[in-house]
Amino acid sequence: MASLRLLWYRMCYQVFRGIATPLVRFKLHYTYDKVYAKHRPYVALSNHTTLWDYLLVGVPLRRQMYFVAGEHLFRNKILRTFVMNCAGLIIRKKGAPADDMIAEMKQVLQTGANVWMSPEGARSINGESAFISPATGKLIKECAELGAGLVTYRIHGGYLRRPRWGKHQRKGRMWGEFVAEYSPEEILSKSVDEVNEIINRDMYVNTFDDQKKNPTPYTGEALAEDLETTLYVCPKCHAVGKLHSKNDILACECGYKVRFTEYGLFEAAGEDDLIIDNIATWDHWQRDYLKSRLPEFLEYPADKPVEFDDNQILKRIGALKSVDVLGEGRFGIYKDRLEFVSADETFTFPFSEIAGFAFSLQMKILFSMKDGTYYEVDSKIPRSAVKYMVLYRFLIGKEYY
Repeated sequence: MASLRLLWYRMCYQVFRGIATPLVRFKLHYTYDKVYAKHRPYVALSNHTTLWDYLLVGVPLRRQMYFVAGEHLFRNKILRTFVMNCAGLIIRKKGAPADDMIAEMKQVLQTGANVWMSPEGARSINGESAFISPATGKLIKECAELGAGLVTYRIHGGYLRRPRWGKHQRKGRMWGEFVAEYSPEEILSKSVDEVNEIINRDMYVNTFDDQKKNPTPYTGEALAEDLETTLYVCPKCHAVGKLHSKNDILACECGYKVRFTEYGLFEAAGEDDLIIDNIATWDHWQRDYLKSRLPEFLEYPADKPVEFDDNQILKRIGALKSVDVLGEGRFGIYKDRLEFVSADETFTFPFSEIAGFAFSLQMKILFSMKDGTYYEVDSKIPRSAVKYMVLYRFLIGKEYY
């Protein structure tokens, strides 16, 4: 029998779902496939494109679900208290080990409740579904051992409607696609690699493939503004951190410039020919470019940063969601460490002592240390958090997909 808390969550879910349904249909221009899951409890997985994804999945999947959400979204005490008392939340601290989240997720499933999560762990950076950890397949198999099925769902159009780098949201169509449902028995009959193959296949969306097949306009103001928080290497001169945006133009200090159109594609805006026509392809190119320079970076003197930015803010996040501002100044990544230099103090974070590294929202950098401390770096100016993630992965000898 369901607990009183779960019954309360289910009642609140239906009330909020009733309120949210006309909102997502008419305000967000969202059409969707409804899902009537045969197996309960279930884990629902979707790609992650907007901050509204809990609505874009919660409305089509009619039954109450616990939502896995980032800790950084609920630091406001009033919001956190309200949501925790009215909806089932499983908190995930980005840039830190996921052990607590996994344990809580399993406990929830054992009560008979359902769970939604995005295995990408972050909204799409470039319009293409992001890397999904191979540990996801193992987790889904462990959930199947508890009797949980799997539902997979794709969200289309969200990236261009509200790109994570964008300064303003746009108007345009979004749609939800039910992909498949798998019983616990089906999941248990497959290897972890086979489950991961299912997840990666079912989650994959490439916004620009969608646009080339069925061009859809996404209109708004300043369409390219803050795009340099995602694209950070110029494809003409190969300079890092020299791209700047204004209105619908992204331009490098070398003179190369492109226009970002309402169809989400680039067109030439200066004297140079267009080099790359979409964000996803550009992003893959810039990652490969940084990787090609890795041997050079590893030979840098100890005091030479691989990359740095000024006008940064270092914060320490406490156990009770408290935020302590430690200083403002320069944040840099070196071949063996992260470093923050303020007017009063220098903070050094050796790679060997870092437990996890992530980024969130538009520009936040998040990392945790092996001693349990947890830090956030924010920026006063448009700058890319992604470039630090990519460089960190390469410098510690790992791939970035």
